[in-house]
Amino acid sequence: MSTETIAAVSTGGSSSGINIIRISGNNAKKIVDNIFTNHEKLEHQKIIYGKIINPSNNMVLDEVLVSYFKAPNSFTGEDVCEINCHGGRKVTMEILNLVINYGARMAHPGEFSKRAFLNGKMDLSKAEAIIDMINAKTKLQAKLAMSQLEGGIYDRVEEIREKIVSLMAEIEVGIDYPEYDYEKLTQASLISRLEKLKEDISKLIKTHNEGKYIKEGVNVAIIGNTNAGKSSLLNALLNEEKAIVTDIEGTTRDVIEETIIIGNLVLNISDTAGIRDTNDVVEKIGINRSLKKIEDTDIIIYLIDVNRGIEKIDFETLNKIHNLNKPYIIGLNKVDISREKCLEIKDKLSNFKNIILLSAKTKEGIEDIKNKIQEIFNVSSFENTENLIIVNERHNELLLKAKSEIDKAIEITKEGEFIDIITINLNEVISLLGNITGKDTSNDVINKIFEKFCLGK
Repeated sequence: MSTETIAAVSTGGSSSGINIIRISGNNAKKIVDNIFTNHEKLEHQKIIYGKIINPSNNMVLDEVLVSYFKAPNSFTGEDVCEINCHGGRKVTMEILNLVINYGARMAHPGEFSKRAFLNGKMDLSKAEAIIDMINAKTKLQAKLAMSQLEGGIYDRVEEIREKIVSLMAEIEVGIDYPEYDYEKLTQASLISRLEKLKEDISKLIKTHNEGKYIKEGVNVAIIGNTNAGKSSLLNALLNEEKAIVTDIEGTTRDVIEETIIIGNLVLNISDTAGIRDTNDVVEKIGINRSLKKIEDTDIIIYLIDVNRGIEKIDFETLNKIHNLNKPYIIGLNKVDISREKCLEIKDKLSNFKNIILLSAKTKEGIEDIKNKIQEIFNVSSFENTENLIIVNERHNELLLKAKSEIDKAIEITKEGEFIDIITINLNEVISLLGNITGKDTSNDVINKIFEKFCLGK
């Protein structure tokens, strides 16, 4: 347990109805005793009304509510006091400065949560869930973060880890005490056990694609010829004028990125420079970035101006997109001007799918695009499921490495090598899984995780 007492504003710190100043450490209550009028009434898990007074001049700073949690029964596992004051920035900072003057220091970002982890109040996956809960933009993001906060990932990972520990024990008993009468592991039974462990880990890995889209959102690139209406489509999807729209070709010279939410899906939309032959150096850079976006994005919306018709460069780009084997939508723009031309071009694109007739101007077809994206990624199917989903990239990388070590152990066993060799691989799997929960994690990793927290958390 740290000897330093820390303090910070755990709410936003801006003007609001209430701000909370959190104090954690051995001297938390002692500090509050010096500045709180009703300190003698403070009891564990009670909230008491009183006033904060500056003892140097007996000036009343605010009327407050103060709660006290005695170690180890607190969020951090240390003595914790929380001062609920009025939300004005000036009064909040005056009280915080008073707390610091009486022996606390300013907390670092995430330091309260880091102390909770170090004092055994939460595992590392729960700490990461707090970050996800704070950053949640959709109901489903919040639900998955809550599932992780309640120990879903910890319980499942620990279950697999315990199976490996148990298997390791059986292997080592067989090596160290061969004279004892017990059921020895055969090559077949060992391979079967390893395959089952691999299956358990693989099931978690398979959920990551959906988890990644839920947590990080879907990257959408709007691609097309110059003046196809890409910026107008971006504005229509956002329902506001974000991108500059003119009749001049090459207006968009760089990638413009915006975010919207549709249902339980966050869309990170990029409006790219129009693809055409040009001698303009700056525009060429933008076009190259557009082509790069085709490879880097999760789904492509390729837009065609039906008034202009379909050109050679459209077919070339569409074939490139089709061969990437990733989702795409073809938008035939300006249906409000000529529905007949839209249908003609649609016939010419019979080898392609997900063709939508739309008007970025009148917004016809915009909802069809949103619905098609939701249908393709279908994250809403997880809203009512109780299945565990891996949303954290760090967790997924560790699981992939663990699966690789299990694969090595299976190959070694099949080759008939000495059974004790695979304990090296199994020990590595135990360590990798321990990195998820924090049971076997370096200080550098721990520090990096908690640095992502905001001040006061």
